[in-house]
Amino acid sequence: MSLIDLAMVRTLGIHTIAAVGLSVFSNTLILAFVAGIAPAVQGTVARRRGEGSTEPRCLPLNAGLVAALVVGIPLTIVCYFASPFFFSLISSDPAVTRVGVPFLRALYMGIIAVGLGSAFKGYWYAIERPKVNMTIVVLMSCLNFCGNYVLIFGRFGAPALGATGAAISTVVSLYVGVIINFALIFVQFRKDGFLSVKPARSMLVRIFKLSLPATMQEFFFSAGYIVFLWMVGKIGTAELAAANVLLRITMVLVLLAMSLGTASATLVSKAVGAGDPAGAAAWGWDTGKLGVIGITLLGIPLFLFPERCLAIFLSNPHAISLAVIPLRMVAATTGVGSLIYIFAYTLYSVGDGNRVIMASFSTQWLLFLPAVWIVGPYLKYGLLQIWLVQMAYGTIATAWIVAIWADGRWKKIRI
Repeated sequence: MSLIDLAMVRTLGIHTIAAVGLSVFSNTLILAFVAGIAPAVQGTVARRRGEGSTEPRCLPLNAGLVAALVVGIPLTIVCYFASPFFFSLISSDPAVTRVGVPFLRALYMGIIAVGLGSAFKGYWYAIERPKVNMTIVVLMSCLNFCGNYVLIFGRFGAPALGATGAAISTVVSLYVGVIINFALIFVQFRKDGFLSVKPARSMLVRIFKLSLPATMQEFFFSAGYIVFLWMVGKIGTAELAAANVLLRITMVLVLLAMSLGTASATLVSKAVGAGDPAGAAAWGWDTGKLGVIGITLLGIPLFLFPERCLAIFLSNPHAISLAVIPLRMVAATTGVGSLIYIFAYTLYSVGDGNRVIMASFSTQWLLFLPAVWIVGPYLKYGLLQIWLVQMAYGTIATAWIVAIWADGRWKKIRI
């Protein structure tokens, strides 16, 4: 949805593209506080299925929904009023700030919806019905596209709200997705305890405990990329706009990896619950191989036709020229880099998230960001040299996460 927003505001100029990119990453930073609910619900439900547990199947889902409300409501209030302060920390360009603040404020209104949606997503994947979640997400994306067309450009008598219209459309789409999820699960799973069984304090604690590693990792990861974009912005606005597009394209490429990671989490958790650690490990490795092959194939058009792909999101010729070689680098390496997302999500679901945090934080904050500062703002090199640092960071992080998966200590963790 954020990529759709970025593509549809391209005609509004590089300042708008830069503002949207910074806002999306700033929003992702806050969404980290509810992002961990999905693997927590998914891992618990799948593990109980493997164990043949008799407790109500929807009990972890109920706990996840409660957690989303407990965290999401106060977070929405605080972030809405603090948005101007947040944005002033990451952008010193008045033109970027003027667009970014209202866009970010609108996005923050969707925090609760994202938390609730994470709980539902974890449940659908845990019971091995991912097509339901996929269908809902496709409907949300279509609604977001239509809403963008109406609200960005002022069609059918609606006001032309520019970038802010894209954010409003995104938030409306998120809440529509929540309503659809509620309706489907209420109709199909009332007998399994949905909304009728109150989660005990121990269950809530378990969900919070399992979600904490994923939450912290996502928080530091997003914060790191906000700092990264701030550093790139010190070089120039065109570089910042190009970097935003490159990161968004990378995120779309790894959507397959994230989906494979959620599938792997269900299969691995269920196998561990059934007492089959060897089978669980095999599921993880097979999923990783599929991710490397599939995402590398997806990157071929980006490698062969980078200018055409970039022109979808950038209208400034200079910004496009800056991003051509880095995009080819993204296309060539993201397949192998997808192992980070596949194995990390799976490790969260089986309760081994602390080591993932250590690997992620160390490589990003102690290696990657200092190197970017030296190469960019200090030595005054350009976007290409910064992206070479990005590639080196990705290689080291991938090797570390794969090593954590390979040592097999996660097989002995109980949740």
